[in-house]
Amino acid sequence: MADAPRPAQGADDGGLPPAEVRRGRPGRPRRAAPRHASAPVARHRLRKLRTLLPGSPDLPEPSEPPPPPQELIAFLRVVGATLVRAGESVDAVQETINRLGARYGFDTVHTFVVPTGVFVRAGKAPDAVIDFAPVQGPDLRLDQIDQLYRFIDEVYAHPVAPEAGTGRLAEIEAMRPRFGFWTRVLGYVVMTMGLGLLTLPNSMALAGYAVLGLGVGMLREYADRAGRLVNLALPVLAALLVTAVAYRYSGPLLGEDPTKLLIPPLVAFLPGTALTMGTIELATGSIVSGASRLVYGLNVLILLAFGIAVGSQLVTEHPLAKDTSVDALGAWAAWAGVGLLGLGFVLSFSASLRTLPWLLLVLCVAKVGQDVGTTVAGPLFGAFAGGVTLPLLTRLIERNPHAPPAQVVFLPAFWMLVPGRLGLTGVGQLLVDHENSGLDTTVEALLTVVAVALGVLVGANALNRRVVPVPAEPGLARSPASSAADPSDPPTPPGAEGSDGTPAAPPEPDPSELPPESAPRG
Repeated sequence: MADAPRPAQGADDGGLPPAEVRRGRPGRPRRAAPRHASAPVARHRLRKLRTLLPGSPDLPEPSEPPPPPQELIAFLRVVGATLVRAGESVDAVQETINRLGARYGFDTVHTFVVPTGVFVRAGKAPDAVIDFAPVQGPDLRLDQIDQLYRFIDEVYAHPVAPEAGTGRLAEIEAMRPRFGFWTRVLGYVVMTMGLGLLTLPNSMALAGYAVLGLGVGMLREYADRAGRLVNLALPVLAALLVTAVAYRYSGPLLGEDPTKLLIPPLVAFLPGTALTMGTIELATGSIVSGASRLVYGLNVLILLAFGIAVGSQLVTEHPLAKDTSVDALGAWAAWAGVGLLGLGFVLSFSASLRTLPWLLLVLCVAKVGQDVGTTVAGPLFGAFAGGVTLPLLTRLIERNPHAPPAQVVFLPAFWMLVPGRLGLTGVGQLLVDHENSGLDTTVEALLTVVAVALGVLVGANALNRRVVPVPAEPGLARSPASSAADPSDPPTPPGAEGSDGTPAAPPEPDPSELPPESAPRG
């Protein structure tokens, strides 16, 4: 039998001499090794070689990076606690802490955030560092929120020493209000009148809103100076004061039902934000945080309703005056209410006056979305449409370098979407008037909370920004030894950098280039 024809020397035999080809299996010439192996294949072969040659001085084992310094951990936990006080969701707080840790050169930062505390764990066992910071103090004002987010953006761009960052956060917390005592009280009066025009737009009720808002505004300012105990009882005291004055004077002087004047003066205590954020966090898997926010919001509603019930029992409702005429305002009253609501927020919460145009824009667009949705498919769809517009518009505004951070204009708009107002109205009707309609109103409020939360989730996911990792800044938080490149890593060839200057991700290895034990099995 004739021998099998021998392949000619050329591309198929890999350029081997004839003697070496003859030593191979007939008809199975050796394949030439690729000239350039990819980085993953090179690392795999290097690891295999290390197992064959343990302890070789030419191939040192890579050392684990040192744990983050304690100053960096303290800075990250203070950032997280301050963001919680700014009304940020726990998912956003965790993302911010992780991005800051990566910016300082540590990718092994893990967090656990709840509304009452922040846990930060950095490094790998057994050298991991764990720290905790409780969330203490009142919620931040709008001017403090503005400075906080601007500072975080500065740290992303140009990291500072952790000690300096912690000091800057302490300065933001110690900021004095932008406006004085009477300006803040006036802002609360304006805010009360604005919400009143959205609720019951008539001239006589407007006067009642102004008087009741003045009393609650002064009570809030004095309570901030009185201590923690008075602040805890403030919702009950405010609701009791408003109810007693409204039941005594609204009928004879204003010719209005006193129950219609109770809600706008209590605008600062309405837990619409807590209820909505709790629903959002439950939907996104943050069970502990979401449940705690919902319980807190319901507790505030019960405290306010308790104050209303006590006030209604202390003062007997006076009958309406027979000769009092009530002038209903036109359709312009609702838009005037939006303007007054925005101005009141700026003055009462010490925001910069440059924030006012952006805040009015967000409030107006949210109201347009809510009105259009209500016209199309009812109030619940209107609440959903208003919730969708909020994150979309605030994210677009945030891209303007002269605009305030999104959180500054995002929080006030929650108060206009009425879940807290409806909830307090329903609970008050159940406890005070013993009306069956109170249960219907309470259920409507809960459905409104769900509608707003769902709208916010849809709007936020529609503009979910892709987070581009920022290269670590050397020399700030990690030692030069830890920031040095691993000697086992191959150098980055020219032209392999990404568009932002960072090394591009290595290509997927070709299965034909993998060793036999690493090749995928068919």
